[in-house]
Parts: sequence; C-alpha cells; structure tokens
Amino acid sequence: MTQEFIKAFNEANETDFGKPAGGIKADLLHKFSLFRRNEDGSLMIFGLYMFICMMVISGMAVDTMRAEYQRTKVQATTDRALLASASMNQTLSAQEIFDDYFAKDGMPGMAPTATVDEGLNYRKVSADYAPDAIPTIKTSFMSEAFRSMMETPGNPEAGGINELKTFASGIAVDGVEKVEISLVLDVSGSMNRGSASGQTKLYDLKEAAREFVDTLMLNQPDDDTYSISIVPYSTQVNAGANLLSKYNASSEHSYSHCVDFDAADFNSTALSTVDSLQRTGHFHPWNNPYKNKDDNLTWNYRVCAPKAEREILPLSGDINELKNYVDNLVATGNTSTEIGIKWGVTLLDPAAQGVVTSLVSDGTIDAKFDGRPFSYTEVNALKVIVVMTDGANTNQYYLKPEVSSGMSNVWHMKQIDYRGRVSDRYAIYNENHWGSNKFFRTDRESTYGSWEATPTDGMTQMSYTELYDHASIRYVARYLMDPADYSYNYWRYGTYGTVGPNTKDFRMDNICTVAKEKDILIYTIGFEVTDSNALKLQNCASSAGNFFRVNGQEISEAFASIAAQLHRLRLEK
Repeated sequence: MTQEFIKAFNEANETDFGKPAGGIKADLLHKFSLFRRNEDGSLMIFGLYMFICMMVISGMAVDTMRAEYQRTKVQATTDRALLASASMNQTLSAQEIFDDYFAKDGMPGMAPTATVDEGLNYRKVSADYAPDAIPTIKTSFMSEAFRSMMETPGNPEAGGINELKTFASGIAVDGVEKVEISLVLDVSGSMNRGSASGQTKLYDLKEAAREFVDTLMLNQPDDDTYSISIVPYSTQVNAGANLLSKYNASSEHSYSHCVDFDAADFNSTALSTVDSLQRTGHFHPWNNPYKNKDDNLTWNYRVCAPKAEREILPLSGDINELKNYVDNLVATGNTSTEIGIKWGVTLLDPAAQGVVTSLVSDGTIDAKFDGRPFSYTEVNALKVIVVMTDGANTNQYYLKPEVSSGMSNVWHMKQIDYRGRVSDRYAIYNENHWGSNKFFRTDRESTYGSWEATPTDGMTQMSYTELYDHASIRYVARYLMDPADYSYNYWRYGTYGTVGPNTKDFRMDNICTVAKEKDILIYTIGFEVTDSNALKLQNCASSAGNFFRVNGQEISEAFASIAAQLHRLRLEK
C-alpha cells in the first residue's frame, strides 16, 4: 500500500494551493513516514486483550466458586439428613427428613431421593439424584464467554455453559456392629524425607496411625468390634512366614516371604489358598555391588525386605500391639501401592476365613476374631481399607525363572589366611571355555584369576537362591560371570524383569474397582503427592469425599476424620 501511495504522488505534476507538486509530495511523504514510525499506543491493544482474558478467567472462577459453595452446602445437608434418617429410632420417613432438612437450609425442592434398606438389626439409607433432578446453578460468565468463543454461523447459542451441576450422594448405616479394617501404609524410601511439618514423613505417619488406633480402641471394651490389619508396603509386601504358609507359595527359599502377583490377581479381592503363587526372589537389583563385612547384603536393599518390622500384622485388636508395631516401622525401597491394596483386600475377603482360623490355632491371631473376614452379605459388618501413600508407583523387580531356582554354576568357600583374615574364594564353571580347564578361580572383589580343571578342594556348589542371598546382581555380573567369559550385560540386566509404573497403575485401578464392587469402603490419603497421583488416589476411593490430600501434620487430621466416622458406626460412602 505504501508503494502505491508514493506512486500516486509521483504521478502528480500539478501544484496545489500555489505549491510546487514536488513540495506537496515531499511534505506528505514526510508526515506519512512519521506516522509509520510512531509506536504510541501499541501496548494498549495487548493490554486490553490481557484485561479481557483476566476478566473471563475471573468470571469463570466466580461461577466455579458459586457452584462449589452450593455443592458443598448440598453435600453437607445430605450428610446430616442421612445420619438423621438412618437412625433405627427414627419414626419419620427418610424422604420426609430429607425434604425438611433441605427446606430449612434454604434449598426447598432440591433434596435427593432417599432409598431405605432395613432389617431386624440395621437400617441403611442411600441418597442420590435422578439425572434430570440434580441441582444446578445458573452461570453468569461461562454462558457468555464460551458462547462468544465457540458460536458458529447460524447457531449463535453453541458453546455456552449455562449451568453447573451441584450433585451429592451418600450412604448411612445404623446397626453396624463389627468393623474389619486394613491399614495399607507406604513405607518406601521417600517416607524418610522431610515433610511440611519439619519432621520426616514417616514420623508424621506414625503419629497419625497411633492416634487412629487410639480413637478407635481407647475406652472400648475388650470385645471384637474392631479388627485391624496393618499392611506396610514398599517395593513389595512381606506377608511373613506364618501368613504366607497358609497359601500355596513356591519354596525356592525361606529368606523372605513376598509373592509376585500376576495381572489376573488384581481382578479379584480373594486370594486362593490352592493356586500356586510365585515366591519373590531374594535378591538385590540395585547398584551397590558389595557384600558387607558379615557377608550379608544390607536387608533394605532387597526387593522383599526380610525384616520382622516389615511383615504384615494380621487382624489385631490389641491397642498396645498395634501402636508398638507402628512405632517400629522403617522406610526404604520403591513404591508398589497396588500390591499393598491387594493384600489389604485379601485380609477383608471371606475367602481368607480358613487362613484366619489356622492363624488362630497357631496363636498368631486372637481367638475372638475366628470366623472373620465376614461374608459380604453380613449386614452388621463393615469392611474398610485405608490406603496411604506419599508418591506414585515405581518399579517392581522379579527374578526370571532360569535363575530363581536350581543350582548355579558358582562354587564357593571361605578361606582363612595366616593372619586369621577370612576371605571368599570362587570357581565359576563355563563349559564353553576351551580345553579342559573350565573353572575360573577368583578371589573376593577381584576380576583376576586362573582357569583350572576343577574347583579348589573344599568348595561347594551354590544354588541360585544361595548365590543371590550371598551377593548382589551386580556383584555376580562384575566379579564372577564377566571374568569367566560370560556376558556381563546378561547377568547384570537380563536375569531379572521389571513391572513398571503404568502397569502398576492399571493393576491398582483394577483392584480398587473390584473392592468397591464388593462394597468395601475405601479411604485414600495422598501425603504431599503430585496432582497426577492425587487423581489416581481419588479414583481409587469409594467417593471423592473419601480421598484426603494432605501436607505435614494434616495427615493426622485425615486419619482422625476417618477414625471418628468409623467410631460412630454411621458411615458415608
């Protein structure tokens, strides 16, 4: 356009107002040039655009806050109406109570539909809305903002969000006499980190769990109202020798007592006592290659921690036992929340009744809990699982079948030198080595040695379970197999497999779903977790209200809130 403007004036040869044509042209061109270079007001357009965006976002926030305020009010009124209508002493109909509560709270006609299920010893009231009866709130900003952004020619109403739904639901029960609880607690290594309270996360968890036990157990008669199982988990869950002995776990070793679940195991709350279970290999997959001076790898480097403090505590009603157990928890390892939940629901499923009876006979469980876990149809019993974690699922490890049992190709002996020092001697057999010398003899933490025809006198062949109890995966690869002409990469990385976070999240979703289908009440607590992990935990919980996202000492408030609800025996789900 600028070039056309100049051309037009170049073609002008006449004078205007007595000025030469060239003078008029030069004057106008000078003014046009000044106009082009003038930037006054250029930020005003951007500022106006940002102001409009801020107004739209602020308006949406106002609509959202108004909707959340009404939703909270609707839920709170529903909760109070549920508790009042579920009482076995109540003479009014549940719907009358709902209508009255909502009318008195300034929301006439907005009450949900009440459904009553009652028997001789219980009364259960449910509240829910039909799809076309959910309370709504008219939007002031979203309707116009989204309509203006999304309207199409011939359809100016397209895209507007004219209302937001503010529904609520719940269940209240009166008459619950027995409560079975599984506390599934994250004791992974990240629990040793500091929290918002200034203490470690593990410290905060212990405080909260002790208070939870106190709330339920203090001032309670010595009866069987509550049974509490505690399931600590990290990379794996150590069931303990007694509990695992009631299942059909493989017997490659007895160093530790975890099992490698298959994907199908997470589609059921029950755990068969007949079907075979693969015992988790007793091995250390991480990077520390050395044995300690006692020739034992530190326990917390193991996939399955062989420590009494990490074993499941099944069905206890002893306040001192429960609190002492919590006090002794230690944190290390990766995170496998889905395995913790699997064991938690296993101890709530009636398929475990025979297991509990056997543990009662062994003296592991108090006789007053014989006959638990109750049937899912037992109207006076409630099954609850409380899941706490501070992070997302990470990797889980398992030995591959070729090295999980049987004899290895490693011979070993202890040797004492003239100074009385104890050292290790090894001979690694490689049938593919040339000639008749097929045993590579080496010393501890040395890659040097010699090829011989036989092991040294006094050496004994090690099984794979003995080998991996004796040394880490990396030690075996670096100091034994690699010098004996075996593939370092295979023995370092190819002898074990990994279950990754995505698979574990899928399995967690499955086990939570089937547990909720069995009417197991699930509470989840996300302790200083990310938004992504918070969403997974919320989806696992029985309802959004059963998920607690907490920081620091707020974890005690979450456990206290759950305990208070259970203590009242009138529970919303």
